[in-house]
Amino acid sequence: MYELTEDLKLRKITKYELDGIDEREDLLVIPPSSKAGPCGNGCVFCYLLQNPPTMIYRVSRHDTLNDPELENRIKYAREHYDLWIRVTDTSGNVKFDKNRVESLYSAGLDEIQISVHTTKKDVRIKLMRNRHAGKLIDLLPFVAEHFRVIADIILTPGYNVADIGEIIEDLDSMGIHEVRLFPVGVTRYNRFGIRSLTREELMFVKRVALEKDRELDIKVVIPPIFLALLGEFTTGLKPFNIEPDIPTYILTGELAYPEMKRLFPKINVVMVKNEFFGGNIGTAGLLTGRDVLREVEKLPEVEIGLILLPELMFYGDMTLDGWRRQELFTKILVEKGYIVETALEPQEVPKVIEKVAL
Repeated sequence: MYELTEDLKLRKITKYELDGIDEREDLLVIPPSSKAGPCGNGCVFCYLLQNPPTMIYRVSRHDTLNDPELENRIKYAREHYDLWIRVTDTSGNVKFDKNRVESLYSAGLDEIQISVHTTKKDVRIKLMRNRHAGKLIDLLPFVAEHFRVIADIILTPGYNVADIGEIIEDLDSMGIHEVRLFPVGVTRYNRFGIRSLTREELMFVKRVALEKDRELDIKVVIPPIFLALLGEFTTGLKPFNIEPDIPTYILTGELAYPEMKRLFPKINVVMVKNEFFGGNIGTAGLLTGRDVLREVEKLPEVEIGLILLPELMFYGDMTLDGWRRQELFTKILVEKGYIVETALEPQEVPKVIEKVAL
């Protein structure tokens, strides 16, 4: 799997950079570029509107379709790479109509992943806080005639949980090929009164999703983060029988902790609670430097040891709270004696340990 960089190069990626969902190996993802304009939404569930005031790393609310170079990027990818081309990170609320659909089709697009969330126009308008958000619903059947369409749904109590079965049926009748169900993430800084799903709501959605996946033509995907909230997530990998020669700790988020414990029974696995966002966010990709340092402080000082951090917590060279990679690593080494390395996926951990041992 690959991502098309801004300079039109291929960057190899793994499924852990794409919500952990199994994808086709010949996938080429085209994400927003720096030229992409704003999405025009103020979604009540948007993580960018729930950031702490001390957040350093900022991401603009842009939309891949709001990019004047998008068709050129697709054409370049079609001409130079024999890959399945997908556009991601779009709500379909700006720069999207029948003419644009045909333009993208002519450029060579295979698949588009759209943040749909509901098939009810009035609900979508409220969810996305965009008075134009209802227009996409009428356009979806036309889109599905031209591309394979993945509809993302952020499950938000009070908006699209109780009627999720009807929403999936509507999407199926529109010809949508796949729907992915993501539980809403809520920090203490959410100002729209949104709450997380209860276990009962998660179980209800899961039951309905499995039923609809069996009954309808549409593919219904329950992502790993959904299963992790139920305590059911597994990578499907066998445990690694590896026992390091030096003190070694794997630090990870709350959701991945049980599976990492299972995978590495002979290594110390430490769960890092995300206090930066208020304690209700458990994904490893949103861990911050200060949360990691809080747990590292509890570890014994050693002459030489190893700490493994999730690579996903780094955005380029920086954590969300502004710690630069090397500064964080140096502080831990100097103060506690641990070499710090990162791993993007569990399979990399044995390789990293072996590299350090050499």
